[in-house]
Amino acid sequence: MVLQTQLRRILPLPFAQIERGPVCEDPEHLPEVLEALLDHASRRGILRLSVMPYWAGEAKGRVERILKQHGFADRQSFGGRHARSLRLDLACLPADNPFAGSALSKVRHEIRRAERAGAIARRGEKQDLVTFQEMHEQLLHLESKRAPGAAWYDALAEYFLMSEEQGAMFVCEHEGKVVAAIFVARHGTLATYVMGASSGSALHFPKMILPMACAIAWARRIGVASFDFGGIPMKGDKDAKRASIAEFKYSFSRTDISLVHEHVRWF
Repeated sequence: MVLQTQLRRILPLPFAQIERGPVCEDPEHLPEVLEALLDHASRRGILRLSVMPYWAGEAKGRVERILKQHGFADRQSFGGRHARSLRLDLACLPADNPFAGSALSKVRHEIRRAERAGAIARRGEKQDLVTFQEMHEQLLHLESKRAPGAAWYDALAEYFLMSEEQGAMFVCEHEGKVVAAIFVARHGTLATYVMGASSGSALHFPKMILPMACAIAWARRIGVASFDFGGIPMKGDKDAKRASIAEFKYSFSRTDISLVHEHVRWF
């Protein structure tokens, strides 16, 4: 999917991006795909094209070399889409008690704290989207960002609530109210935390802990091999908010991976 920037959602601008792609089965297909993209973008009057194929490990270096060969330059920033992540090997988790062991002691402690406070986690339902939308819009408002339209939230429901083959939504309930919600996508044997939001109410436990634990247990049950926590800051990033989010994710895993950076080409 190629997204073109619009001024006030009306006037198209000559800037385009592929948020997590292009998606290829193998890096060897990337040159052909890039050539097609460049041709398409040029014919549409695009002046700046941003790409970020989601590859890690040995493939990361190959992909970045191919991008440079096609005129793309590394433009990754601390505030851009994440280029590092944490992953948890679900096969290593005990079937009867997934969070046993010293490595996950902090997770167990926070789960018990949330449960003592009366919080519960469950699969999200369509009616929970209303609450999620309120929490998400409040978060965007605090960040001075524009909220998406109603169709965007409808698309979330259609994708994450229809089939376990695609993903699932999980929520945390406290005193009868949803106080946090997360979305997890499934890509074959990999489950990835995509996004989440929580209420502004002050509680005595991490509001995301139970939904995340529930998502991990769900992923293991349906045969997923690895859980991706969706991003941690790059080394050298001193942003306090991103550091706080990373600290929460580190309680689940310390296995970090590096991803292909955002690359940009000007025409």
